[in-house]
This record gives sequence, C-alpha cells and structure tokens, in this order.
Amino acid sequence: MTWLLDNRPLERALVTRLRYLGDVVMATVVVDALRRGDPGLEIGFLCEEAYAPVLAGLPGLARVHALSVRRRGADARARTGESEGGLPARPAAATIARLRAARYDLAVDLFFNPRSAWLLRLAGIRHRVAGPAGSRGWLYTHQVDAAPERGREAWDRLAPGGPGDHLARLAPLVHAESGQGFVDWFLAGGVRACPRLSARPGAAASAAATLARAGLEPDSPFLVLAPGATWESKRWPIGHWAALARELPGAWPGSIAVLTPPGADIPPLSASMTEDARVAVLPPLPLPTVLDVLATASGTVSVDGGVMHASVGLGTPTLALFGPTDPGLWFPYEGAGPFRVLARRPACHPCDRHLCDAFICLPELEPATVMQATMRMLADAGEPRGGGGR
Repeated sequence: MTWLLDNRPLERALVTRLRYLGDVVMATVVVDALRRGDPGLEIGFLCEEAYAPVLAGLPGLARVHALSVRRRGADARARTGESEGGLPARPAAATIARLRAARYDLAVDLFFNPRSAWLLRLAGIRHRVAGPAGSRGWLYTHQVDAAPERGREAWDRLAPGGPGDHLARLAPLVHAESGQGFVDWFLAGGVRACPRLSARPGAAASAAATLARAGLEPDSPFLVLAPGATWESKRWPIGHWAALARELPGAWPGSIAVLTPPGADIPPLSASMTEDARVAVLPPLPLPTVLDVLATASGTVSVDGGVMHASVGLGTPTLALFGPTDPGLWFPYEGAGPFRVLARRPACHPCDRHLCDAFICLPELEPATVMQATMRMLADAGEPRGGGGR
C-alpha cells in the first residue's frame, strides 16, 4: 500500500507537533492513520525533548527526533534554537542534520509556528504540509484548512474535535491502491480517531514503586486525581478536590493517588488528606513516571490538560472536568472508550479566558456530582486494575 502526494509515492514521513503534552498526544492520530494506509511507510516524529517519552514504543513510529530547548517561565518561548526572527540558530543544527539524514519526503506540521516551519524548510523535506500559516506560508508546499471537513456528519462522527483538525491536514494525500483522497479513504475505513499511547514494559513495577514510596499499598487498585492546570480558569477549586478525596475512600476500595504538577504545591489538599492512609499526594514526578502511573491506574479524574489526554491515550478510564473550554473540541473521546466529561456550560461558555472575574463554570461543578460520575465510570469500566496487576 502506498500514499501519493502530487503523484509521487511517499516512503518516509515526518509528523511534528513540537510541544504541549495534550497536543503531542492528540497528534498520534495522524501517525495511526498514515500507518493504517501504508504499513510499510517509515514514520518519524519531531517534538521537544521534554515530550519524547510520550511517544516511546508507539506502534508504527520508526524514530523520535527530540529538539533541545530551554524555557523561562511556565509558558515562555523557547530561547535555545531560535533567533529573534524565528530562524533556528545553531543549537537546532543537529536536529536539522538528523532530519536531512532521515531523507523524509513528507512533513506534516501540526504546529506551524516559526520554529517548526524553518526546521522543516532547512531540512530540505520535499513536501511540507501545514494548516493556514499566514506570513510563513511560503515555507510550506501545501496549506490545508480543516474548516471544509467540519460539519460533515461522517467526519464529525469519526474525526471530531482536535484530532479531526490534525487529520484534515492529510487531505492532499491520495491512497494509491483505492484511488481515494485521504478524507474519502479515512471515512470509508470507519475507524474512530482516538489518540493511542503505549505503556512502557516496566510501567506496572514503576507505578507500584511510586505508590509504595508515597505510603500507599502498591498491589491494590488505585485512582488518580489530577488537579493541575496551567490556566487558572481550568482549575477545579482545591476545596472541591479535598472534598472528593475525603468522600472517595468510602465508596472506592483501593488507593487514591493525587498528582502534583511540576513546580506546584498543593498544601491545602495534602493537609486535608492525612486522615486516610489510602490517600496520598505524590511528589512532582518526571513525565515517564506520570505515564507509568496513568497506564496502570483503574481510573483518572482530571481537569482539562495534558494528563487528561495522556490518560485517554493509554486507555485508562478518564473523567474530565471542563470549565471554559469546549469539550467538543478538546475532549472528543466520549463513545471511543471508557471516557466521560462533566461540564456546566453556563451562558458564557465556551471561552478562552485564562482568568475570569465571574468564574462559575468549574466552581459550580459540585464534588458530589463528580463523585457520582467517577463511580459510574468505574462501574462501566468493569474489573479494576492497578498496582502490579496490569
């Protein structure tokens, strides 16, 4: 089987989404689609080195190119590898050399910011596909707007939300054997787009050791609570998390592990949990260990963020608590697995505010409601997993 672009067969393809955990996870739908259309296609992925562990062991991925960067602040521009005008500087030279050596004939850029645009251009990749890139459009050979596919019943059913936007960038491709363009080929296959990650071979042992160090029973099923969010408007109130953590042990027989975001501290939550030995706040963990914990958990309760997407990608039952952002775009997973969303959706919803003086969408989501939804999710998922049992 072969993919064609501009009547040329493709042998090696690069998918790139440089940063943000949730976006890198969602980008795996593109890898999956390319591989299903041509199992012999050699596929690479380019991302910042912090996110490379997410892609370890992903089926169909030949290699991961990890771009070294340095950041200042929680969401600052990367300073290393980019000049003031967006042109990659010397620290990116090694990445460009590796991309050139891999001899990719297609690059699918799901970020299309100045850095990724220049990296792909300087790597000499013949076909470079992106979304509408504005003034950077000349750095690409194809720009594909996802808007024409939105609103099509079949597309919205099989490729909803963010994953569908990513997949739409492949529209210029033609599947040689069927003669269909990518969109028609994808819809004919009838496979629902959902991100998929692979658990590390030692994930169960790693998670069990992490739980044991926190004082939890390593062989018992456990739930993960993930309260961390970059935006203040995505944070469920800490008092609500504390109330949920107090109530869960009465209904859930296993342990409850709370993830602490890197660089964050949640003392009000940890102080409220000391009464029950089955509840513990984990220290900040490196990303591979976070993924190990998620992969072996019986379920995850998370706000809108990277941990939520990673939990879905690992197939862990996931309850997502949404505030201002649109679940239809950022949690299009209901019906694709044991994944559920709770959102209040007031009159002002959705919005993209990081701060809100009239913040009601998440505060009005009561702990009792989340508790009931969590237990329903676990009941629907069936046999609990966790500790060394997976």
